[in-house]
Amino acid sequence: MKEDHNQYVTALKEGSREAFTMLYNLYADRLYSFALVQTKNKQMAEDVVQDTFLKLWNNRSNLNCYGNVQALVFTMARNLIIDAFRRQTANVDIESYLQQHEAISNATSPEDSLYFNETKVHIQQAKALLSSKECKIYEMSREQNMPIKEIAETLNLSPQTVKNYLTSTLKMFRSQLRRKQLLWLLSLFPIF
Repeated sequence: MKEDHNQYVTALKEGSREAFTMLYNLYADRLYSFALVQTKNKQMAEDVVQDTFLKLWNNRSNLNCYGNVQALVFTMARNLIIDAFRRQTANVDIESYLQQHEAISNATSPEDSLYFNETKVHIQQAKALLSSKECKIYEMSREQNMPIKEIAETLNLSPQTVKNYLTSTLKMFRSQLRRKQLLWLLSLFPIF
């Protein structure tokens, strides 16, 4: 059976669509199951399978996986899943969480309200530890959604200085939340 897989890889490297189809048919269902278990999201699992095979096709001329095509395909999928989770984490921020919660506050459970109020308290406590400049930059960036360039111009600082302040501020927030055992909030504070 492995010999057949090696023949498919050889043919795929030469641009054979039939070999690609055969590899897809061999691994797509197992790859989908793997991605679904990892992501717990049907759409994301489908995207991972599609992106994996797209990547396989686009990189077909550089394939070097004789003997273990399955390992290559599953490694590609695992890396795509990790990248997807990183993008999700980078796109979520605490201010969005707070704004969304306030927008739907009538429909939330008492437990959600408790988490929300606790989050606000801990954010205020963390902000109290900041210098006035750090706090101002944080508020302009995260609460007023100002771009870094605009903050830099307003405060007469370089954009890199603003980035540096934000990075250190967000690291401090993460550290404070870790100490408070609010681990679920850590994903809301991406470091660029």
